[in-house]
Amino acid sequence: MADAEALPAPYAGVVFSQTGSSLAAATAPLFSNFGDDLTLWRDGNVVHWSYDGQTVVVAQREDGAATASFVDVAGIDEVSGTAASAVYRRTAERCYQMTDESCKAMVGDMIAFFSGEREPFFTFTGARSL
Repeated sequence: MADAEALPAPYAGVVFSQTGSSLAAATAPLFSNFGDDLTLWRDGNVVHWSYDGQTVVVAQREDGAATASFVDVAGIDEVSGTAASAVYRRTAERCYQMTDESCKAMVGDMIAFFSGEREPFFTFTGARSL
């Protein structure tokens, strides 16, 4: 582990603290619903959960709370003819805290999104060109 890169303090202090076990317990339904088709990767304080071409991008803020952007499967934009993905946010703008209740709410939102729910649960906020 001598070659391991140090994690930024907010991420390490929040996610790998006692609440980390809350997040692990809360995410269990993701793995039971989507199994081996669910992928996860992290870049600093941003975590990408992906399933079947859809991605939920969870970014931790400096105060320890997290926000999420829900990115749909890429398609061809009819106007520009380029590849783009629709980006959604939770309709009731939600900021996730690292508590049991908030972790469960975030996982519930991810399950809903990966299962195909969009409006009115989520609000379209724009498109991301690929």
